[in-house]
Amino acid sequence: MTLTLSGDPPPLGFAVDTDTSPQAFQSADARGGSSGGKESFTVAEAAYRLVGGEPGWSSALGVGFTVTYGFRADAPTTMPEDATGFSRFNTNQITTAELILKGWSDAANITFVRVGSGASGEAAYSNSASILFSNYSGGIEGASAFSFYPGQTSFSAKAGDVWVYSGSGYNVNPTIGNYGGSVLVHELGHAIGLSHPSDYDASDDTSPTYSSSADYAEDSRQYTVMSYFSESNTGGYFGGVYSAAPMLDDIAAAQLEYGPNTSTRLGDTTYGFNSNAARPWFEAASS
Repeated sequence: MTLTLSGDPPPLGFAVDTDTSPQAFQSADARGGSSGGKESFTVAEAAYRLVGGEPGWSSALGVGFTVTYGFRADAPTTMPEDATGFSRFNTNQITTAELILKGWSDAANITFVRVGSGASGEAAYSNSASILFSNYSGGIEGASAFSFYPGQTSFSAKAGDVWVYSGSGYNVNPTIGNYGGSVLVHELGHAIGLSHPSDYDASDDTSPTYSSSADYAEDSRQYTVMSYFSESNTGGYFGGVYSAAPMLDDIAAAQLEYGPNTSTRLGDTTYGFNSNAARPWFEAASS
């Protein structure tokens, strides 16, 4: 799957809105100009904003990369930030993370190679990978999780590591569709080089809101999993379900970063009812 980007990038520079009044989803071609009192970004502009001009793990934009990942076996010598209480990912966390990794690599030319195997037992865990997944139980006030942007690939480096707060039930039992799944896809977005759509963070003194913090109209979860803001802000309604796979602007950004994956599902693939895509987000259970 490939998105063609055009247009100049803009200058660089989990709140909820309960309004669910129906509005039309703005197609990629219709974007630009203004919407709802904010500037509307084209898909290309939104992709550049998410990437920020940085090449991610590779040497330049549009260059593919292969990176190792694993599920941390032991606490690092020094815990990152002010996090405390390391624990290993459980079986369900491993299974869901593996599926979400496939969502990113389906879209873009980034290959994830696991160090370790299985979802339980000692063989499932390793400290010898560039991207390491871990739980923490304290510190990092106000965050459901945190992660680090790409950098050095050495196993001891923090670059690419994903840390999830184990005090939240949705985080230790993530599924495709619950908030825990969305936390993982969001943090993995950071781990491959994507930023928030606008300049905000969970550590801000004042909680970010769509009205005051979103720089452009499409800064919502309707368009990108990297947003903090409900899809209802842009006329969407997901019925309490969260995305665990890259959305439109995320796909464009990941392809800008690493190029498209041109080998994803080249054969006859059924989406929806009786899907054979092996991805739950492409399955339909009822009409």
